[in-house]
Amino acid sequence: MSIELWLSFVLASFLVIASPGPAVALLVMTGINQGRKAALAMLPGFFLGDLVAMSLSFAGVGALLMASAELFAIVKWLGVLYLLYLGIKMWRESGQLNDLEASGANVKQGTAKAFWVTLLNPKSILFFMAFMPQFITQSHPLAPQLAILFTTFLAIGGISDFGYTLLSTTSRKLMTAKFRRLLHRCGAGSLIGAGVLMTVMRRPSA
Repeated sequence: MSIELWLSFVLASFLVIASPGPAVALLVMTGINQGRKAALAMLPGFFLGDLVAMSLSFAGVGALLMASAELFAIVKWLGVLYLLYLGIKMWRESGQLNDLEASGANVKQGTAKAFWVTLLNPKSILFFMAFMPQFITQSHPLAPQLAILFTTFLAIGGISDFGYTLLSTTSRKLMTAKFRRLLHRCGAGSLIGAGVLMTVMRRPSA
């Protein structure tokens, strides 16, 4: 892979990853309301979710999602229900932020939450299937190129997630309990909104 092509991929990946979405909302709200330990516990989940989504996209699952309306609908509605569940749960927790921060169970569940939020979105698999092939040179071996692309994307994602973690957990010290509660509900609303928007997401035409 040429350095020019790799740098183009780095820039494109950064623009994609830095754009806030449900995963970022969940991470930031966790950092603000549960602290750095809880937020850091989510990072392996995001990493594994992206890794599995990329692997599935190149294993043919992305093509299967495009070809099968039924399978696409199943994956989509699983993602919708999970986002709605997390959003409603977060809204209910907004009045119990002190208990939430002290709860070790939430920290332990962070990795699983992050993993499923990342993976239970058919758009993730379809995105990787459409995005990464643009940076692959057909005349060169596929495996080394995929290794470079996977490693680069995951590294940028890890750096971005760590940055959001530091930002959220540092700024929380300057926030009043009332403001944290408001942000918690805003985060809950963003997850619910993302779930609602996912209901109208359609399978791309082949």
